[in-house]
Amino acid sequence: MSIVTPQRLAGIPLFSQMGDEERAELRSIMTERVSQPGEVVMNASDSRAVFFIIEKGEVEIWLTDSDGNKVVLDNLGPGEFFGELSMLAEEDRSASVTADGQLVTVELDRAEFFDFLRRRPDAAINVLLELGQRLKRADSILRTRVSRNPNEEQEEHISVGQRIADLIADFSGSIAFLLVNLAVFVVWIVVNTVGAGLLHFDPYPFQFLTMAVSLEAIFLSIFVLISQNRQAAKDRIKADLDYQVDVKAEMEMGGMAAQIREIQRKIHDMHGDILEIKEQKEQQPSQP
Repeated sequence: MSIVTPQRLAGIPLFSQMGDEERAELRSIMTERVSQPGEVVMNASDSRAVFFIIEKGEVEIWLTDSDGNKVVLDNLGPGEFFGELSMLAEEDRSASVTADGQLVTVELDRAEFFDFLRRRPDAAINVLLELGQRLKRADSILRTRVSRNPNEEQEEHISVGQRIADLIADFSGSIAFLLVNLAVFVVWIVVNTVGAGLLHFDPYPFQFLTMAVSLEAIFLSIFVLISQNRQAAKDRIKADLDYQVDVKAEMEMGGMAAQIREIQRKIHDMHGDILEIKEQKEQQPSQP
């Protein structure tokens, strides 16, 4: 029995706004396809406008980098989907998809999907609402300033204890700390060996000094661990900010590429209009 039911389609963002009857009709126009292990389900730069839902098995989404190496982007399993944006935009695929084992998918062709939308205007409106929400989320990301300082982000939430731990950890790794400990050890040993007998509060083998050094090492290790944990949290913030910057840059570049394509289209149309006007002028009879 197929797991891609009309109810399962409700979990796909593109169809989430549709009613049960509309999703049932949409499921009826989908076709099932069986792929063998290692078979390429979809090639990069493929112009086929098809949307895929995985019914059984797994797929590997990958592309080839500038050095010709294979870079795996994601692995998808039953119930997951891919190709919805290419189906709507009718643009070439940006990555390849390979079957990882026996694979069963249901496919939705762009032409059939558009015919369905023409028959179901309400479903078309629901799709537009979902796309509008995606554009709103994308616009929100673009409007958000992501080039923030991770140090400032972390400082906003640091406690007094963490500040003290940082100060102690910084001082314990300095030359000044080494010199202070060296001076204390020398004075301690000299006083308890060559000093007056009344000053020998910790004679050889310096058990009190050994205990003090052990306690110092324990407390210092705790403070260093606290400081390292905070540094790890700062690194996670930095990684998150870097990811947001990458996402924003990618979206900006995508928008620029769309504008360039639109400019090229307009230039092409203007060139065609100019040629058409020129041909009309050449076909006009010359005036005596």
